[in-house]
Amino acid sequence: MNVKTYEINAVSYQIRIIKESDLDSLLLVKNDVSVHMDRFQQQDGGKAVYFGAFINNLAVGYVLLSLENKEDVMAYTNHEKCADMIDLLIIAPLRNYGIGSRLALACEEYCRENEIPYLGLDVNPADNPAAQRLYERLGYHTVGALHLDGVYDYTDSQGIQGKYEDWCIDMIKPM
Repeated sequence: MNVKTYEINAVSYQIRIIKESDLDSLLLVKNDVSVHMDRFQQQDGGKAVYFGAFINNLAVGYVLLSLENKEDVMAYTNHEKCADMIDLLIIAPLRNYGIGSRLALACEEYCRENEIPYLGLDVNPADNPAAQRLYERLGYHTVGALHLDGVYDYTDSQGIQGKYEDWCIDMIKPM
């Protein structure tokens, strides 16, 4: 049988708040139950909103909007509240189709509706320049200096374990 290629011209997707019943679908985007359960707990406690992008009720991406103050940017917001957009992720085959932009815009809309004057985020400019360009196109600007955002354990494809240092910049946008 010959391999045939087909195009999908217009795929509709939905941006909405993620529910715990979406967990199985979320695991296709990021296979880490504990991460998603922690986010549901934050959402249930009123500390965050977990937005997802769905095609036919299957998750293809997500972002966590933390409603806790992004403390490291307070000097750049005149000490006004700044929510924090965390871990915007789209499955690889659907990147560069505007889904990430729509998730970011959902966070912005939530902030405006709830009178949160600033929205911030961290991005690693060396490892994720495409994300930095996306945020710049959306109107975010860099504040502060490059900083160590976290150190994470990993196992590579040959089973070798190591640590990854996530060096990030802060970006903010007034709402």
